[in-house]
Amino acid sequence: MKPKITVVPLGPGSPDLMTLQAADALRAASRLILRTARHPVSDWLRDQGIAFGSLDGFYDAYEDFDTMHEAMARDLWARAAESPLTFAVMDPPRDGAVRALRETADVQNPGALRILPGLSLMNACEAMLPGDAPASDAVRIVPAADMLSAVPDPSASLWVVELDSALLAGEVKLRLSDLYGDEREVFFFPPSQKNPRPCRKIPLYLLDSQKAYDHTAALFVPGASYLSRDRFTFSDLQAIMSRLRAPDGCPWDRVQTHSSLTPYMVEEAWEVVSAVEDGDTDHLADELGDVLLQVFFHASIAESFDEFTMTDVVSDICEKMIRRHPHLFARSGADAVRADMTASWEALKRQETGSRTVGESLSDVSPALPSLKYAIKLYKKLAQLPALRRDPEAVAADIRALSGEILRDGAFSEESMSALLLRCTELCRLQDRDAEILLHHGADGLKTAVQRAEKAILAEGRKPEDLTADELLRRIGEASDGKESI
Repeated sequence: MKPKITVVPLGPGSPDLMTLQAADALRAASRLILRTARHPVSDWLRDQGIAFGSLDGFYDAYEDFDTMHEAMARDLWARAAESPLTFAVMDPPRDGAVRALRETADVQNPGALRILPGLSLMNACEAMLPGDAPASDAVRIVPAADMLSAVPDPSASLWVVELDSALLAGEVKLRLSDLYGDEREVFFFPPSQKNPRPCRKIPLYLLDSQKAYDHTAALFVPGASYLSRDRFTFSDLQAIMSRLRAPDGCPWDRVQTHSSLTPYMVEEAWEVVSAVEDGDTDHLADELGDVLLQVFFHASIAESFDEFTMTDVVSDICEKMIRRHPHLFARSGADAVRADMTASWEALKRQETGSRTVGESLSDVSPALPSLKYAIKLYKKLAQLPALRRDPEAVAADIRALSGEILRDGAFSEESMSALLLRCTELCRLQDRDAEILLHHGADGLKTAVQRAEKAILAEGRKPEDLTADELLRRIGEASDGKESI
């Protein structure tokens, strides 16, 4: 016998809100199973003399909703294999168990699953919103249990349904507060069998302090333009950039090109490094925002010339990360096999670029990089050749030898200096240090030491220009605690 399940919507609360089709289907059911008996229609079913069972026992048996919904679907299909059954839930389109039933339905048996339409919790609550609730053309509906993984768009109105506990309400509050702020006014619909339903306007921070919750409770968060908010999303930044570069936008932003923006990208990246080194996380967040602006700026320019879009940028990096981590994101059996291979990160990148050898892969390193960074990346690729994985002591010996070759008989040797810089970079890489950052730190430390020494000398009524070389170097060394030298 082919299994057959009819899904019936119980509606958002009061039996008055059930459709006639749903009521007739409940009366006609030979076997009726409710997702939960904790629904106002349960009393109506008893008054009508309609027998029913429920899946309430599943709630205590599973720790997460996804696993529970999958188990519910398996149980229902097993029962339906014996005889047709009717499965009743509050709102089928938003119900996880119904979603699991759809995903596991037999495509060879198209009549196995039938879902009846009905009034949703959002429909019932929306009709009861007060007149001062802002309206929005864009609306999103999210079950509270899915809120942690959802990506809300604050410009669209948001309905959060099935707020069935204070704990869940607290998790939703924390998720939304990060985007909307604690003081944002929202509309809470408490559990109720009444029609019309009551509605309370509350600040978001009180969401988990209400008197009661169950799966018929809901929350409405009005949408708002980014101009009326102080928390923003990627979409907001994209909209702001589009406004800046519009025909009637900012004259400076409109004339920028990929080339003209290049110095700003480099500068902002180093500002991020500086914030990391300072341990200033507030400053870091600000500087990362500046880097992100540069990314959106380039994407906006590219889109105006039909080169690429922000979606291309995000898609390319997502695809690259998935491809380079087959052990985490296996898309097929073949991917799983490749994930068990011991291919290195560099080998995976060679597959992407088509480089067949280590020598060919050196061309994948951009010569536009700063010289030290360029050398570091070349050495990293050369380390794939066992013969070039040198001992740090051997490299240090080369450095000592080359230092004596830089000036011979008063003549400067560019070749010796170039080789010396390369060996210093190689030693840094072998010690897992970034030569670019080390040199930057050294130069920054030297600047600080000179400024400190100069300030101290001036405080004594003297001028740095009047000191001998030995005196000035000594004072700079004292100001730097001996860590920097000229």
